[in-house]
Amino acid sequence: MYQCSAHFYLFDHKNQLQKIIKEMPPLPHFSHVFAESDSLDAELIKDADVIIADLQDMDITDSLKLLSSHRKEDAEVIICVDKQQTDILMENDLSGITDIWNLPLSEEEIRFRFLRWQQKYKMSKDFWQTRNYLDTTISSVPDLVWYKDKEGAHIKVNESFCKAVNKTMEQIEGRGHYYIWDIEPDEYAKGEYICMESEYEVMEKRETCVFDETVKIGDSLRQLKTYKSPLFDLDGSVMGTVGIASDVTQEQIYRQMIINNANTDFLTGLYNRRYMYQYIEQEGEKPLTVYYLDIDNFKSVNDKYGHQEGDRALVLTSDVLKKCMPDAMIARIGGDEFLIIQLGSFTEEDAEKTRKWLQGRLEEAYAQYNSLQALSASIGTSHSGEGKAVLDLLIGEADAFMYREKNQKKQLKK
Repeated sequence: MYQCSAHFYLFDHKNQLQKIIKEMPPLPHFSHVFAESDSLDAELIKDADVIIADLQDMDITDSLKLLSSHRKEDAEVIICVDKQQTDILMENDLSGITDIWNLPLSEEEIRFRFLRWQQKYKMSKDFWQTRNYLDTTISSVPDLVWYKDKEGAHIKVNESFCKAVNKTMEQIEGRGHYYIWDIEPDEYAKGEYICMESEYEVMEKRETCVFDETVKIGDSLRQLKTYKSPLFDLDGSVMGTVGIASDVTQEQIYRQMIINNANTDFLTGLYNRRYMYQYIEQEGEKPLTVYYLDIDNFKSVNDKYGHQEGDRALVLTSDVLKKCMPDAMIARIGGDEFLIIQLGSFTEEDAEKTRKWLQGRLEEAYAQYNSLQALSASIGTSHSGEGKAVLDLLIGEADAFMYREKNQKKQLKK
């Protein structure tokens, strides 16, 4: 809570006010310091936060000029005059005068008027404190904060908002969405307020709403999590909105990285067994064709050339599969084992044709590297036809098919 020391200058050449005012206690959080003189003193006027001047029997015009030329810009000035001086008083510039007390006043009236002035003065300091709290708070947070009227014009924003749109508060004040966010001229020409959907929703519901919004900041698109609340007028009607936006772009990138790491194989970038089941569950009841692939002679490459060449074989296999089957779900489910799942209705002839074609493409790729020329691929296939697919059953059938083929190759080599 603030502490305010108010410096008073009491000019009371008839001694009607000083004793009463000095006896009155300050309000909480205030202290009073008094200076007095028998004639208007320019130096005391300069130092005063509050001036109470009894101008009875004095030249009103000259006294007001002296007060006006020497007082602080924000000083409170109360002048005391008698009824005969009122007409002359009204002929002068009273813009710097806080209040006028018409004398004579009883002691009770003086106390009442001074108390009312104290309360009003305290209210101005309370307002300053509230505004200081608000400005300090919104200026210190990294989130974007803004206030709009019900037409969408920005009334107040914080420093983070200014930095985001690369504009000053003066440039932003009173302007709408398209100017502030540098929307293209053809879009701007459609209307200043055509992106008010979320504000309209908040004002209609008369409650805080949360939105995920994408905006262009500089040369990049940023993802914002925005909280928007209605602002109410004195009569209870909605007069605008206040918004707070957190830039969650990096958090979403991290979140996606975590999801990717959980669902993919680090070396090849293919999906893993975990995501394979999730994928099939999401797709629902659709016919499936499954290809189960195992790299022949993979261990011999690792043993002879090292794991670096083994990794090359795995990555090469992955690249060929992705290129040949761009619409399929491809997963690495073991050391040198891969699974390809194709959605849609295919005949056994289609599956067999695809299986042999994949084997040929893979063997062509392996043949380009001396260290991988001993490799080939054994592929088994199975498909569900129409109706609900039972994935584990299809994988088992394709796996058995693959091992039969692998054994046939071994028999031919004997």
